[in-house]
Amino acid sequence: MNEKENHLPNLSDKERAHALELAMKARKRRAVLKARMKSGELAFTDALNEEDAKRIEVVSLLKCVPGIGASKAEAIRRLVKIPLGRRVSGLGIRQREKLTALEKNGWKMTAQRSKAL
Repeated sequence: MNEKENHLPNLSDKERAHALELAMKARKRRAVLKARMKSGELAFTDALNEEDAKRIEVVSLLKCVPGIGASKAEAIRRLVKIPLGRRVSGLGIRQREKLTALEKNGWKMTAQRSKAL
């Protein structure tokens, strides 16, 4: 690959170190947000509005809710019609409304409830 094909910026060692530090801080903030959700301190819908949640995948955030594992998170993703790998910042208004309704219902996905969504 020659230099013209490389779209990465040419950073000095100092700039690269600063960028790595910023990335590490952002990852830590997202980890703290997930830990707050796992402990029950932060509700899912409140987490959706957090700035640090914007870059987290929806399924990953759902797995942080107590009582929701990989299978249920996947079922919710399919029910709400969220594309695989979608981040919180990419959710539409209706998807957010459906997720909020599910949370208010205690994450119960009955046949009757899923028709209403």
